[in-house]
Amino acid sequence: MNRFTRLGLFLAVLLVGGLIVAYEAGAFEGRKCAISGTITRDGKPLEWPKKDGLFLVIFVPENRGPGQDPILAESDRNTGTYRIHEIRSGRYMVAIHQFDERHMDALANRYDPYKTPLRVDVDEDGQVIDIDLPKELPR
Repeated sequence: MNRFTRLGLFLAVLLVGGLIVAYEAGAFEGRKCAISGTITRDGKPLEWPKKDGLFLVIFVPENRGPGQDPILAESDRNTGTYRIHEIRSGRYMVAIHQFDERHMDALANRYDPYKTPLRVDVDEDGQVIDIDLPKELPR
């Protein structure tokens, strides 16, 4: 093996190693953003039959890879609002649950993380993503 072949091989190994380190450090992932929004149903605030209950809004990366866990938003059931302080830009499925005190979902689990039809693109820091659920739930 001549000197130029060894140099080329060394540079190739160095390049591949650098790419691996950059990938592991998250250099190829989207940028971090803060997002917020309001969830309504048929243009109206969500209705709660009783004072107790749990409101969950979860963003799930559409094409999940290693280390891309679902992100649970901070949510306020009284206002129907949610906020995520740090989420990577990209495409997400949005899961929404409106549990009562007996853990029954008023949305009939139609928007759970496995079958939610809701998809959103997180593009920029400070983005507001309002979601209006239909009166009639999807099948």
